[in-house]
Amino acid sequence: MEVGGNETDRLALQEFKAHIADPSRVFSSWNDSSHFCEWYGVKCSHRHRRVIVLDLHSKNLLGVVPPHIGNLSFLREVDLRNNSFHSEIPSEFSRLFRLQKLFLNNNSFSGQIPSNLSRCSNLLTLVLDFNMLEGNLPAEFGSLSKLRGLGIQANSLMGNIPPSLGNLSSLRLFTATHNNFGGTIPETFGQLRNLEGLGLQWNKFVGTVPISIFNISTMTVLYVGGNQLKGALPSDLHFTLPNLEGIDVGFNHLVGPIPESISNASNVDEFLIQSNNFIGKVPSFSMMRGLYWFDISGNDLGSGQFADLNFLCSLTNSTKLKFLDIDYNAFGGPLPNCISNLSITLSEFGLSYNHISGTLPSGIGNLINLETLVMWGNNISGNIPSEIGDLNKMSFMALGGNNFSGHIPESIGNLRMSIKLYLEDNNLRGSIPSSLGNCQKLLLLDLARNNLSGNIPQEIVSLSSLSIYLDLSQNSLNGSLPREVGKLKNLGELYLHGNRLSQEIPSSIGSCTSIERLYLEDNFFEGPLPSTMSSMRGLQVLNVSNNQLSGQIPEYLASLNLTNLSLSYNNFKGALPTQGVFKSAISTSVVGNKKLCGGLPDFQLPKCKYEQSKLRRISKTAKILISTVSAFVGAACILSLSYFWLRHNKNVSTSSSSENGLMHVSYHSLLKATDGFSSINLLGVGSFGSVYKGLLDQTQSIVAIKILDLTRHGASKSFIAECGALRRIRHRNLVKVLTACSGFDSNGNDFKALVYEFMSNGSLDEWLYPSASQYTEKSKLSLLERVNIATDVACALDYLHHHCETPMVHCDLKPSNVLLDDEKTAHVGDFGLARFLPEEMHKLLTNQSSSIGVKGSFGYVAPGKKPTDDMFENGLNLHRYTNAALADRVEKVIDPILLQENQDSKKRQTIAPDDKNKSWFRTLECLVSIIEIGVTCSSESPRERMVISDALNRLQKIKKKLLEFIVIA
Repeated sequence: MEVGGNETDRLALQEFKAHIADPSRVFSSWNDSSHFCEWYGVKCSHRHRRVIVLDLHSKNLLGVVPPHIGNLSFLREVDLRNNSFHSEIPSEFSRLFRLQKLFLNNNSFSGQIPSNLSRCSNLLTLVLDFNMLEGNLPAEFGSLSKLRGLGIQANSLMGNIPPSLGNLSSLRLFTATHNNFGGTIPETFGQLRNLEGLGLQWNKFVGTVPISIFNISTMTVLYVGGNQLKGALPSDLHFTLPNLEGIDVGFNHLVGPIPESISNASNVDEFLIQSNNFIGKVPSFSMMRGLYWFDISGNDLGSGQFADLNFLCSLTNSTKLKFLDIDYNAFGGPLPNCISNLSITLSEFGLSYNHISGTLPSGIGNLINLETLVMWGNNISGNIPSEIGDLNKMSFMALGGNNFSGHIPESIGNLRMSIKLYLEDNNLRGSIPSSLGNCQKLLLLDLARNNLSGNIPQEIVSLSSLSIYLDLSQNSLNGSLPREVGKLKNLGELYLHGNRLSQEIPSSIGSCTSIERLYLEDNFFEGPLPSTMSSMRGLQVLNVSNNQLSGQIPEYLASLNLTNLSLSYNNFKGALPTQGVFKSAISTSVVGNKKLCGGLPDFQLPKCKYEQSKLRRISKTAKILISTVSAFVGAACILSLSYFWLRHNKNVSTSSSSENGLMHVSYHSLLKATDGFSSINLLGVGSFGSVYKGLLDQTQSIVAIKILDLTRHGASKSFIAECGALRRIRHRNLVKVLTACSGFDSNGNDFKALVYEFMSNGSLDEWLYPSASQYTEKSKLSLLERVNIATDVACALDYLHHHCETPMVHCDLKPSNVLLDDEKTAHVGDFGLARFLPEEMHKLLTNQSSSIGVKGSFGYVAPGKKPTDDMFENGLNLHRYTNAALADRVEKVIDPILLQENQDSKKRQTIAPDDKNKSWFRTLECLVSIIEIGVTCSSESPRERMVISDALNRLQKIKKKLLEFIVIA
């Protein structure tokens, strides 16, 4: 009998393996060389040698759980969480009568929850979080009398919560957050006398929280935020819930005062009531010594009176306090000096949009771990205390919209970790402190609408980190715009309008190629618009009105992607261009330039009168001269191309030439560099050869050396193609080729190699799909890193398609051909299949159909997919799967790691932070935008695909938005 049972288990495990893709080779031990009880992730009982535990969590597995799982009849625990299992949860789990723990969370299971799981009468824990489950929660679960923990959060479940769950007398934890449950919270929950944690937030519950729930004395965590609940909190809240540690009722429609009894809740560490309609005085919280998250923002608390903020003094006893947010209320009076005694653990302090007056206490400098200080829209006056410079961990500070006066303290330059700094809409005066140049991480600086004077410090416009915007507008700044402005290469928006700036606009501004909006109006700039502005390809809005600019309006403005152009009230003269933005009198304003002429009729300008000398025809001699020069140039081009092809088709034994400054390398020098092409130095194997890590004697630098396998069909052609491509292209997001070698090896065989700059972080493929040996917590790519990489790749493609000498398509773009340097900047490599498009360019790159043959790796030609994904069959591919998810449940196509990225503790996983804490929803918003770009770019019809320049523009905007979320969070 035991032998038969053992054989049943072995066969069931083999069937399980057969249905699962295993890129990390977890199943390498699952073979007949060892007993199945010794297989990885399998644990057997000592007596019967039957499988009692199957633990394969977080192993990058993907596929369908087969019904044979039900044959492992001795199973007590199944842990398959954090993988990529999909399809329905097999109903055969119901045959596992001994099952006590079932973890299927963080996968892509779909369909309904099998109601027959209720037959697993010994279940203690059932966790189905972060899947794509639909339908109702089975009422049959009310019979699982031993169940202690039930987790179903982050799915698409709907309907009412079955009242039968009130029969689960052993239940301690129930989490159903982020679903579509509706109706009322069952009254029967009050029967769960052992319940410790209840998570129902971010659903569609209506009505009130049953008063019986507030009588469960064992309750430690009550999370019902993000619904449509109404009513008030009971006045005896603490007395009925004496063990309460965390309460979240935010984002509902609750009313009334905060119960006074909460003053005695000594165990509470999270108090979240934001975005409701609470009113009145805030009670003391002096007993909450363990409090770390306090958010009462978005209510009607306070009365606008002098002592409204005295309750803050009671929080000085909370020695673990990290998040303190009282934004959007009716608090009046000054900030009490006791805020200087708040815990030094405080990281976020939000006071915005109240009626706070008085001054900012200098003791604010005691909060040395403060990272976010936000007090927009109050009436705070006086000087900004110099002690603000003691907050050297500050990353986000917003003091805008107040009545601060005096000078900006020099000590503000000590905020070297600052990423965003808002001081706009105050009464600040004096010069801008040059010490701000020390803030080398600033992405955004806003000093607009103050009384600042003096010159713009060159240190400010030298902050190359600035990428979102720099706003110095509507002050009294004078002097010239420093030429260092050209260092703002990553800046998106520059606002300098409404000052007294003069002299010419520096030509260096042309280096600001990322600027989309440039406002220079209402100054005293003079001279012509610099010709270098023709390089500002990202420019969409340009306003230089009300200056003293002169000369002709440059033709290059017509070639930029401008959507709004204002040149009004200057001294421009001559003919108005007629192309680009100048086609629209709505998008372009030129009024007040009395010497302009021509243009389209809508501009109502006079016709141009040209001197006859400017209209004379080109003489016969000039024509001959031009023809002769053209002939010489054409001949030179032909000879140059002929030389290139002859040089690469000729068998030579010497190393590559040194033209263009390339170093000489030979077969023997590469042999030495790689230690005899040792397998230890092997980095990877591709379609046409192998790549080795090497140390070149000539430069003593580490390089990557691609050795072509010339026995493979197409390898020589690939070498020539890659040489041809790499000699014509230069871009920071393309792999840099150092030199090439074409000759013979020690046996007289043809030998060809390319030497590249070494990329210390390997390929994107290794990061997205790490093997078991490579996988660590540090090997995960964050959302921001992924967006950075996607943007880098888009930059490279935009250059190849639109900005290199001859347009080019890569034809083999895939994760293994995207390499990451030590800062994880992406570089596209492997141009062995690249193709120049001198004639077909217009067809291919303007969304028209193309006759170019399909080339490249299977699965990565649009619409792409990972070739090993078993789920893609019968016409289903990644494009269609993802496109369907956008309309249905987008979470199912998102790596669960990203959905968990912002959640720093198990307790906070069941809480949705509000939009000041940069919630899960904001991360999801960015992810959805990125997925939409991917779907559009991978459309089957070329004419439906997004142009890469548009994709790049959208990715850059998403990146900026994501950076804002990260900083605030």
